[in-house]
Amino acid sequence: MNTHNNLLIDFYRKNNFELVWNSKSDRDILIQEIANSENEGLEPKDYNLEALLNFEGKRETLSDSLIINYDIALTLSAQKLISHLSKGKLNPKKLYRNWDLDDKNISENLLLNDGLKSGNLKATLENCKPNHWVYKKLKSCLKLLKKYPVEKTIGLINLKEKIVPNTKNSYIPIIKKRLNYWGDLKEKDTILSTFYNTKTQEAVKLFQARHGLKPDAIIGKSTIEALNFSRNQRIEQVIANLERWRWYSQNLGENYLLINIPNYSIVAVKNNDTILTQKIVVGRETRMTPILDSKLSNINLNPNWTVPPTILREDIYPEATKNHNIFKKKGLLIIDRNNEEINPKDWKINEAYLYKYVQKPSRNNSLGSMKINFPNRFSVYLHDTNHRDYFDYTFRSLSSGCVRLEKPLEMATYILNDSLKWPLQKIKDTTDIVYYNKLQRKKQLEINIKNSKLLAKNPLLKIDTKPLQKPELKTIVVKIKEPIYLHLWYWTAWENKGILQFREDIYCLDADLYSKLKN
Repeated sequence: MNTHNNLLIDFYRKNNFELVWNSKSDRDILIQEIANSENEGLEPKDYNLEALLNFEGKRETLSDSLIINYDIALTLSAQKLISHLSKGKLNPKKLYRNWDLDDKNISENLLLNDGLKSGNLKATLENCKPNHWVYKKLKSCLKLLKKYPVEKTIGLINLKEKIVPNTKNSYIPIIKKRLNYWGDLKEKDTILSTFYNTKTQEAVKLFQARHGLKPDAIIGKSTIEALNFSRNQRIEQVIANLERWRWYSQNLGENYLLINIPNYSIVAVKNNDTILTQKIVVGRETRMTPILDSKLSNINLNPNWTVPPTILREDIYPEATKNHNIFKKKGLLIIDRNNEEINPKDWKINEAYLYKYVQKPSRNNSLGSMKINFPNRFSVYLHDTNHRDYFDYTFRSLSSGCVRLEKPLEMATYILNDSLKWPLQKIKDTTDIVYYNKLQRKKQLEINIKNSKLLAKNPLLKIDTKPLQKPELKTIVVKIKEPIYLHLWYWTAWENKGILQFREDIYCLDADLYSKLKN
């Protein structure tokens, strides 16, 4: 007997195998919720809407056996709806290797029984839905999209080169039609002109901003790809995003960091207030940043970097076999099992696995000045970077999987939340070799002054003038005392004040997920 049948039998066993859908009000609520499930990105037919309506329409004339069948049909549909609303139709762990979200353990029978016996079935079903504002914005997005007419004759933009302002191009009329369709271009009177005029440029900037692109009015590859999306494709994209949000946790914690990978953004939220917002760099498509929930554990100031196996295997080893100078170029120390340093000249590919490869703390370290650790099975973390220029890019899917922060020291200050021990200036000083050099010069000056005074009293005095040891950055591990949760998530659509927002599906997940939902 399958799980679904077990669930059904267990439900009726706890109800003494009696009819439970005697209340017309409860039946109407369930049928209405099923009819409205398309607003959640679900399909009413999955819950046998047509059969339920047929049963309800002639319930008064049904035989006892058919009333029992109807009662069972209502229960099966309710169980399925509760399951889909609470945790989604699909299981992400069966779809993806790099998704590590906690399983949602819900009891469909318990929720259904509570809803029926309390007389609050509508509230029970409503509470099954994600309550986060992004999920609600996605539903608004779906509603807005369905109001758009189905496009018929706009056509696709098959353009290879860029279009710059104040030039002519044969695709400008189609671009104007698309901008007009989405409401970015309000006027229609110049729709046939091939000249890329000022009004169209302003419309393109609006369109680009809504899609997370640089609003520079230059129509390049990313802008063209976004323009070519149809209404139905956008609807499918939103439905895929709604499903993902049903996988995510309902309880984010009072104090958390929320990362949206395709938006290249991180927000720090405390007691429902957004405290910080920063740009981030995320993993490229071949080394995706994983989707996960965790809790911050500690911050490493001046971290050293032990090169992870994937980067060694795919990047370092292939280069090193050609030129051993790659270790010096990247500032990597080769350390053996006795913690002794190996000369790069003695390195051999067949012995490569015997060593670990470490970058000492410095500004040029791949982790920069700071690393934030949290438990996860992917060996990823949040960190600073020695490529500060990346944050000037619009497309920031550039890392090997970890998340790089735009303002890491400010984030560290917020997370540590200790203005006495760890104010921002102290964190900056702690991670700055220039600061230590300044302290050393000051100390050396004090020693020189002291020695001059001693020699003035006793010119024959012999003084040890051994120079001070050169300052080095040392790794400092600071435990995070407050419980701060981390949610690394992925969504590519929402609406803001009635304006549709879309982001590039950098890991190509949306269309594939929609297809799986349909099939």
